[in-house]
Amino acid sequence: MYLNKKVSDMIIIIAIISYLLGSLPFGYIVGKIFFKTDIRKLGSGNVGATNALRNFGRRAGFLTFLFDFLKGTIACIIGKKLGADLGQAVSLFFVVIGHMYSIFLHFKSGKGVATSFGAILAIDFKLALMLLVIFIAIVLVFRIVSLASIITAIIAAILVLFNYRYAYLSLAVSLIAMLVVYKHKDNIKRLKLGEEKKIF
Repeated sequence: MYLNKKVSDMIIIIAIISYLLGSLPFGYIVGKIFFKTDIRKLGSGNVGATNALRNFGRRAGFLTFLFDFLKGTIACIIGKKLGADLGQAVSLFFVVIGHMYSIFLHFKSGKGVATSFGAILAIDFKLALMLLVIFIAIVLVFRIVSLASIITAIIAAILVLFNYRYAYLSLAVSLIAMLVVYKHKDNIKRLKLGEEKKIF
């Protein structure tokens, strides 16, 4: 689809804002401020909420999740305001890319689950709640966050494609879902071996 220069420039601005917002590594920030520790040197080395929970406790895990979640929500609100549906899809994609490949951490960071959820919540509240219920159900049954993340990401791509057909959002969510699964490649290996850590 052809985009005029004004729209193209706005989309670029949305992408940059969303990427920089997504790049803010809150798990790393929480670890440094409150525990004087680089979370990347602990556990899985991931800066996400699960690793923060395991190494710093529930409060740190919750704070990390909350701020990572809000990144996605804020980015999509900005994207919608500046660029309508296309802007919102672009913001969803780039805020999660920023979280996964943070410019502030040498392009390494989290796995994008909390940020993706925050973004989807800003776009489609009912869909986000459905995905949350699915995620929680899997965690409660299997007690494995990575498994819940992988399955929920795949279901998210299917549901968005079913509800939105071939819209910009469907493409953005499908790409992010594939990246979420890819970012969990080490978890998938441990799941196959029965070595993946459980919570609770």
